[in-house]
Amino acid sequence: MVSSNMMYHYLTFFSIAAFALTNCSQSPSSPTLPPPGGSPKIFEAYSPNGNSRLAKGWTRGFDMSGVSFNMKQTCTLITPKHVVMARHFKRPVNSKVVFHDRNGKVCTRTIMRVKNCASDVAVGLLDLPVPSGYTCYPLPSSSSNTQLLIDAPILVTDQNKHLFFHRVRTIDRNLIMKYDPEERHGWAKKLIVGDSGNPSFLISDNQLILAETHTTGGPGAGPYYGDQDIQNSITEAVKELDPTYSFQVKIIQ
Repeated sequence: MVSSNMMYHYLTFFSIAAFALTNCSQSPSSPTLPPPGGSPKIFEAYSPNGNSRLAKGWTRGFDMSGVSFNMKQTCTLITPKHVVMARHFKRPVNSKVVFHDRNGKVCTRTIMRVKNCASDVAVGLLDLPVPSGYTCYPLPSSSSNTQLLIDAPILVTDQNKHLFFHRVRTIDRNLIMKYDPEERHGWAKKLIVGDSGNPSFLISDNQLILAETHTTGGPGAGPYYGDQDIQNSITEAVKELDPTYSFQVKIIQ
């Protein structure tokens, strides 16, 4: 008999494969991601000052339009005007924030204010909202059953603009990752100095859910964005910086 937990992971793997097959310009050669020999690069040619060219492989299936890679202090959109960063590795006020949409079109903004939050989280306010073509990622609902997420695949980014799959080890106030011993989703990444603040995403209903931003190295760990206290502090920061916007949450089942 298949347990409910096993069935959850089976459906999660199937959902990831279907997500990439639906959205990639180049389909993977098997349901396991990334395909053998596939490159983890998000961009074929990246420019912090203009339009960029996205890679044509499996990474094209994952929407990174809300992640700004133009500085090592990576930041991630949660509303059209708010970004989250690692508190210990945040961008300074007046720094440039560059996004590229699904076609590589550039959008440049400036950080006007920064508010420190609980744990290793900071929220930055942009000078102007981004257009609709740039994704603002929802956070996990605090009512999500975190036990069901243990051992689930998680999409990991790094300072080199690459994507990898790790697995969830534990979730409480922090989300701690582990490498996939069976390498069902390709290469792992040993996170190092400079990767701090890069986001990791859970996948639910073919949607990327912002799960954590890196605090530690190795397989990686960081504040879990579904933690109620951390989420409350982000809510307060968003309201203080610009109350006309709010972030979305999603129950992961």
